Amino acid sequence: MDLESGKDRNPSVNAMKTPGSASDGRPAPLRMTRAFTLIELLVVIAVIAVLAALLLPALRGAKAQAKRIQCVSQLRQLSVIWTIYAGDHADSLALNGVSEPYLPAPYQPNQKFWVSGSFYTAPDSTNLDLLLDPRYSLFAPYLKSAKVYLCPGDKDTVVVNSRPEPKLRSYEMNCYVGWYGRTDTRLDYDMQSYRVFRKYSDIAAARPAGLFLFQDVHPSSICWPYFGVYMRQDAFFNFPSSVHNRGGVVAYTDGHAERHRWLDPRTVAAASWDYHKHNESSPNNSDLSWLRERATVPK
Repeated sequence: MDLESGKDRNPSVNAMKTPGSASDGRPAPLRMTRAFTLIELLVVIAVIAVLAALLLPALRGAKAQAKRIQCVSQLRQLSVIWTIYAGDHADSLALNGVSEPYLPAPYQPNQKFWVSGSFYTAPDSTNLDLLLDPRYSLFAPYLKSAKVYLCPGDKDTVVVNSRPEPKLRSYEMNCYVGWYGRTDTRLDYDMQSYRVFRKYSDIAAARPAGLFLFQDVHPSSICWPYFGVYMRQDAFFNFPSSVHNRGGVVAYTDGHAERHRWLDPRTVAAASWDYHKHNESSPNNSDLSWLRERATVPK
């Protein structure tokens, strides 16, 4: 050892006495790192829970808004096709009415409508031919995608023969627009007293602001291609959809479509023992008044 410097002349001995080492050359004990306490972990979990509670409603709201925008877009597309059809057929509107393509004549006239099918017969709600086959659908030559007929907020499936099957249609056309053929006996009295429009130009003359054309329908209430409206009684023939934040999307004959919020809780609840009786009383329901004002006009 060098007495003046206090250092050992043996390099190997000096190498063992590095900073942080014990004087005898053994490694010094590792420093203990500080761990989270239980309270700190609970605070972090609570903060995450608060953030989730704040963000999830916003995410759900954004998802619901996206579905509503898509539904509006689809009904606008159907309205455009309806307008183009009238232009291609000398002002005549696409036909609407009682559609049962599988029943033989004379009960079922040899006539097709804008779409066909009755959801009272479960297979009709999954039969693509009723939307996309020109034998049954007047819109078929103009529209090749079945997705446009299904509201993104509607049920994806229906039960057919005890099995879930894809559902195809959420929309119906105003019964006072384009009606042809035998009438629904429940609507006979109203159709005798109120206008049934069969020409595109007649609508603008009778109601420049436009009638409602297509209606987003409650999943349990949808049936025929037409949306029935009683003009002289407070009762629902069909319930409108309320999946878009207590409202449904409505398309009009003037070309625009928008969400309409229903005001009466009975409209939103859409309660019925049998939806296919198509006569659910709802006295003094302001939503029924709203529908009547936009369905047709007196003769």
